[in-house]
Amino acid sequence: MRIAIFKISALLVFTTLSLFACNSGEVKGSLEDITVQLKWIHHAQFAGFYVAVKKGFYSEDNADVTLNSGGPAISPDTVISDLVRGKADFAIVGGDVLIKSRSLGEPVVAIAVIFQRNPYVYVTLKGSGIESPQDLVGRKVMVPDDGKIQHDALIKKLGIAKSSITIVPFERDTAPLITRRVDAYMTYRTGSALAFEEEGYEVNFIWVENYGVRLYGDTIITTERMIRENPDLIESFLRATLKGWRYAIENPEEAVEATLEYDIKLSKFRQLRMMQVQTPLIHTGKEEIGWTDRDVWVVMRDILLGKDAIDIDEAFTMRFLNDIYGKQKQEKMR
Repeated sequence: MRIAIFKISALLVFTTLSLFACNSGEVKGSLEDITVQLKWIHHAQFAGFYVAVKKGFYSEDNADVTLNSGGPAISPDTVISDLVRGKADFAIVGGDVLIKSRSLGEPVVAIAVIFQRNPYVYVTLKGSGIESPQDLVGRKVMVPDDGKIQHDALIKKLGIAKSSITIVPFERDTAPLITRRVDAYMTYRTGSALAFEEEGYEVNFIWVENYGVRLYGDTIITTERMIRENPDLIESFLRATLKGWRYAIENPEEAVEATLEYDIKLSKFRQLRMMQVQTPLIHTGKEEIGWTDRDVWVVMRDILLGKDAIDIDEAFTMRFLNDIYGKQKQEKMR
């Protein structure tokens, strides 16, 4: 079955054309090795990076990029530690992980946000009577380790007692919910949640973000040292990455083909569905792709840590995004 392709907004078309105009397409000099640590296994969640490699966008900016997969055995703390120790130059983590890491004194900084909307949802069976977070009281909920920050932030925001919900160890399977061993299953709408639909089950999706907890999803981070010592490398890497994401959104089938080169065992159908579901979370039509907003970071800090717990202006930078998009606007005016 062919997956329907979205209409791309005028904003996406404009920024894509502008971004492509920024490069000559020629590789000059030797390529610089760059390592990127992904937050999860290879799949279409990172399609923009795969496209940037395959289409030569990184090499146009004199970079040879290696994309290291993550997975259940690689915790967010390990990702942060490897980045700080120089085992990677960039990493992809949730915005909540970046905030937590800054609170622990880690010198990591967000340079762009890919998922403007967070993919975390609670999945419940239709007819279960569970259609809002308040309905989780007295129920059993399966929550993944990297979703606990969001779950805790949500129930705190809504004034729900932590002890009123039973948390069950996570299993990456539809069976616990379908067999009613649990009443709700927290997962990525763009990931495991797709399996419920593919298997024909009628379910509800309760979005964490719809209840006043907006936490940025996949965020590109680097270190304070990298920003001090190699800002030109950061800008060129980020420019090529954003170009990759724009191309992936405009050409989802081609983006999936690039994804499958990193894991031939992946289901093409599932990866196309992932692209379809995640695109509105990445390109909302309100901001440039990759954009980040100080007000959102402030709210995130206040929800996760408390007001003034950290200097939020040290946790992220708009420097590179401003330069990239500013240069695009100048190019448009010539």
